[in-house]
Amino acid sequence: MIKRPHNKYKKVRNNVEQPLMQCKKEQFVLKISLACAVVLAVFGIAYGIYIGSKAIIFDGLVAFLSIILILLSVITSKFIYKEDDDTFQYGYMRFEPMVNLLKSLILLLLCMYAMVNGIQAILSGGYEVEFDKAMLYSFFSMILSIGIWLFTSYQAKILQSPLISVDSLEWLIDSVLYLGGFVVFGTVWLFDRESQTEWAKYLDPGLLVVLSMILGVMPLKVFIKNLADLVMVAPKDMDDKIDTLLQNISKKYNFSDYDTHVAKSGRFFMIEVNILMGESFKIQNIDEMDLIRDEIEQGLDIPSYKIWLSVSFTKNPKWL
Repeated sequence: MIKRPHNKYKKVRNNVEQPLMQCKKEQFVLKISLACAVVLAVFGIAYGIYIGSKAIIFDGLVAFLSIILILLSVITSKFIYKEDDDTFQYGYMRFEPMVNLLKSLILLLLCMYAMVNGIQAILSGGYEVEFDKAMLYSFFSMILSIGIWLFTSYQAKILQSPLISVDSLEWLIDSVLYLGGFVVFGTVWLFDRESQTEWAKYLDPGLLVVLSMILGVMPLKVFIKNLADLVMVAPKDMDDKIDTLLQNISKKYNFSDYDTHVAKSGRFFMIEVNILMGESFKIQNIDEMDLIRDEIEQGLDIPSYKIWLSVSFTKNPKWL
């Protein structure tokens, strides 16, 4: 028996250059985000230690962690567009939700750790911070975050990339948090810089608690979304779309019945369609079957490199 190499004969991939260009552009955007994360990580940790701000040190640690996570995204971006092979016979598409799941879990744990530290600091009486220097850090970080957020959000829409979308959402949250920190630290610096009243000691640990709680919402949503992809929960919008499409095609070709299976993995869809042919459904040749497959593919309106579509025909209901 001759084993067929998986890279020789496979489901149709109409455009080879498009995913290749997508991959290169995606990695370019992620590498720019990576460079900005490096700047924030080094600056945040060093500056936080210098002025004695645990909130800023925590922010630098988050940025440092982002470096590792963005590197994972860059590597994942290289793999997910690779053709299937003998080892991964359904391709590398499941790497994307796995990486996003890992990223969100690590961020959740870090946020929980920071929140506990902030609460402990509040209960122990707080600590003093040089608010003028903290304000300068927030301003610099806010400008950088807004700039990279605008860039990544635009590229995420153009490239339709979940990896960049998650990255852009992180930068948006950072921008809002830095803006909040700038306003808070600036207010204290302007109106309370001389007296440094007792309540000011609780401002930095309080900000640390709020920051970690807000940051925790985003990775929690990403975790739930990618967990659904990994356990192959059928996306309702696509399930409804394929069902409506098959109903219309069924009326056109007089199918006796049909059955569909839909799963999503990152940006890729896996769709299986089984069609039951009745007595009134006459196919003259295989070309007519392929025409129906083309009609289903066009009706789905998904780029061919983002879908694994299988359409089968049978006269026996047991194969539905």
